[in-house]
Amino acid sequence: MTVLILGGQQDPQAVRVREELCAAGGSVMHYDTTAFPESELLSLEGDELRLGRKIVPVTQSVYVRGLACHPLSPRFHEDLHDRPRGLIAQCDENRALLESVLLAFEGRGVRVVNPVGVNEQHSRKPYQLGLLQSAGLPVPRWLATNDPQAVRTFVRRVGRTVYKPLSGGASVHEITAEDLSDERLEALSLAPVLFQKLVRGVSVRAYVVGRRVVGAAEICSPELDYRRNEESVVPTTLRAEERDAVVAAARACSMPFTGVDLIRGRSGFSVLECNPSPMFAVFEQKTGLNIAKPLADFLLRR
Repeated sequence: MTVLILGGQQDPQAVRVREELCAAGGSVMHYDTTAFPESELLSLEGDELRLGRKIVPVTQSVYVRGLACHPLSPRFHEDLHDRPRGLIAQCDENRALLESVLLAFEGRGVRVVNPVGVNEQHSRKPYQLGLLQSAGLPVPRWLATNDPQAVRTFVRRVGRTVYKPLSGGASVHEITAEDLSDERLEALSLAPVLFQKLVRGVSVRAYVVGRRVVGAAEICSPELDYRRNEESVVPTTLRAEERDAVVAAARACSMPFTGVDLIRGRSGFSVLECNPSPMFAVFEQKTGLNIAKPLADFLLRR
């Protein structure tokens, strides 16, 4: 049986999973989605899938690191400036074929990590927050809206509030008095925004494979959004209730593999989100933990 990896040939996460699969004696095909369709061929004819000129053998699992179809990707910088409408149409066509391949695999019972619908949660944060809440997990109160009055009412009710995009990709910021001005809130007429009660504490990233926590670490940063200034990453052991919540979050979001973000506060912990294709290679380097091996074992498991 073969494990198929979809992602850049040099992507650190894809490389680590490939290394662990090979070390375990697995058969691996790595399709470089960053080179599709310019220099990588892909054909789907009925039930037959060809990558390059090779027919893909019976596939046991697929690891979806990334489809590289977003028009804001750095590799499309010049095209976005020169021909934005054509680029958007091009990315839609590329995604249509790649996702059709994945959906065909899913229909045949192939394990896809993570499935198409699950990966879309990255750009549907309100939907995911609803899933986490429905599972009874401690999620900070949130509001997704384009209504300025609703924002002001929400801030009055919950106090300190952060805002972030509904589809990811930008930093988290705390709302200031200036942000609540008429001029600033007029920006909601261009696009809605996700608002959430600010929870102070220590950031924790926990990785779940299958239904097992395979590593967790505290991330120390002076910034509200640690991605802007990550000072240290220290391995940590989750408390029983945290471990149960992390596994429950992965289950609620239907993610066989995920990185779950928590905040450890004075009065307990909060669940922020589940990442459907989390980065972990640098995390491994900084903590000494091995995330790729249990993921590879899961992909090889019958």
